[in-house]
Amino acid sequence: MGDTIQSFILAKNPTLIFGASEFLLALISLTPTPTFVPLVLLLTVLRVHGMRIACRSTRVLELMCSWVAVTAGASLAHYSSATNALSNTPQAFAAVAVMSAITYVLAIVPFYVDIRLHRNFQSVWAQVTFLPVVWATTWAIVSHISPVGRLLNWSPVSSSHPFGWLLPYTGPMGIDWAVGACAALSSEVAAAWLMGTDSDEQLVHLSTSSSEARSNRRSRGLLTLGTLLVALSLPSLYTSLPARTDTIFDVSPLGVACALPPVRKDSHPTLSDFITETKKLTSQAKVVLWPESAVVFKNQGEREAAFEDLRKNIQKSVIGVAFEEFLPEDSSSPGRSRMRRNGLALVQEGQEKGEEVIQYYKRNLVPFTESFSAIPSTEPPTIFNFELGPPKWATRPEWSSTPNHTRPVTITSSICLDFAFPSAFSSLHSRPALILAPARTWDSTVGLAMWEQAKSRANEMGSMVLWCDGGATGVSGVGGGGISEIMQLGSGSWTRTISLQFPFDQRRTVYAVVGDFGVFVLLVAIMGGSLVTRHLPALSGSLSGSHAVLQAVALLRRLLPGRRRDQESLIGVEAPGERQNLLH
Repeated sequence: MGDTIQSFILAKNPTLIFGASEFLLALISLTPTPTFVPLVLLLTVLRVHGMRIACRSTRVLELMCSWVAVTAGASLAHYSSATNALSNTPQAFAAVAVMSAITYVLAIVPFYVDIRLHRNFQSVWAQVTFLPVVWATTWAIVSHISPVGRLLNWSPVSSSHPFGWLLPYTGPMGIDWAVGACAALSSEVAAAWLMGTDSDEQLVHLSTSSSEARSNRRSRGLLTLGTLLVALSLPSLYTSLPARTDTIFDVSPLGVACALPPVRKDSHPTLSDFITETKKLTSQAKVVLWPESAVVFKNQGEREAAFEDLRKNIQKSVIGVAFEEFLPEDSSSPGRSRMRRNGLALVQEGQEKGEEVIQYYKRNLVPFTESFSAIPSTEPPTIFNFELGPPKWATRPEWSSTPNHTRPVTITSSICLDFAFPSAFSSLHSRPALILAPARTWDSTVGLAMWEQAKSRANEMGSMVLWCDGGATGVSGVGGGGISEIMQLGSGSWTRTISLQFPFDQRRTVYAVVGDFGVFVLLVAIMGGSLVTRHLPALSGSLSGSHAVLQAVALLRRLLPGRRRDQESLIGVEAPGERQNLLH
């Protein structure tokens, strides 16, 4: 065989080409907000590279080169967020490099397991869907044990792919399965092209040989997987519009707001700044949220005094006050610095002093920046029932027939990094209508990443999220319920009227009920669905139809094994015994 592109990739400069490709794709795809297509391309290259080196004596060296290339690309992709997190730039970059290196090792595990074990399955369908199941399961496990949840996972953001509608049913595992399935399909096609022959113009002759039958079964399995992925993407063509806000018969219009006072030079907004800003917003919003750590209290008495001042002139609104408070000094260690914790309280008019609802304390702390000076909570979020009165243009009897003429709005909350964990709301026994999400991020890329995580958690729950980020370049907005709207970048208060279903269906979504384990069982069941695909026609209703399609579509024709001598010229370039067919 002459110097074709295939031979150039596999025989001439494989380590350089694979390493450079992996570095560039990692730089593009492994940002704080990964996108679908570049991520699938990276996984495709990694899988083809893995299939090539699996049985070679140089596999350890090539794997190390791949590790360095991907780690370098991922580290550079996170450079801005890392250097803005810590004052020491080399230390910050070293930390993100270590985390990227560990994440690469975790990402390689599914490929290793797939290459080593997938041939043990009898059915082709199980072989081609094994990688997606292992891929989704790996990241589900990682998200439960990682200190940053899903922030460093190789998983795309919801706005970059057509599978977001799966979130209420499968959670993030379904999205990861789709990523793995696309990578498995594209890597099989890429491997077939790399193993292609010089005689593509030669007609494909049907044979009764076992190799021909295996190739046809593999083509059928890949075609079925591709058809399934296309079918799963079709619902994204339907545009889901938010509910109307000019009616009260089947929806409850609700004004929400994020209080972000203007930032003066070299100063943080004070308690009085937030109270003044809040009083301006309550004329338009019934729910007002402050950003994470908006105010700091030295003790409980100072906190209650502040809430008492806030309760004046806030009308019928509920205020989500995100605060930091210092814990009482430990008598056993009098010289030790006092620890603090991040919390969220719901303050309403008419509450007595000390009756405010302490809705939530932050459970997951940011490594390094918070983990040494704050303590995490172990208490899960709860649901608060807010009695919503009618809008100004509706009468009380029209709004509700209850004695107090109000409608219940169920509210829960979480704080910033907690949204990176899919289990954030697994303890709730009903679906909340609104999730309050105060945050404070240190970089715009981190702010966008956390905004995407918050939207995902809201969609998994079938709820809406009010995201209020107090960072200098943080994004704030409303997500869920057909809305994905960034309202503000940085400081500057804003309001938005949303509509909640009425009567509100408090039944939990499928994912909220079954969790990751239930989704895992479903994915394994799909992998075992070869009994169905076995009875599907190969590529049409007859052998002659199959023959015609294979001749017409060159890409599918390459899925059939090439001539042995061509395979040897591409792959058998090392010592005897190291040859390996990329199409297992």
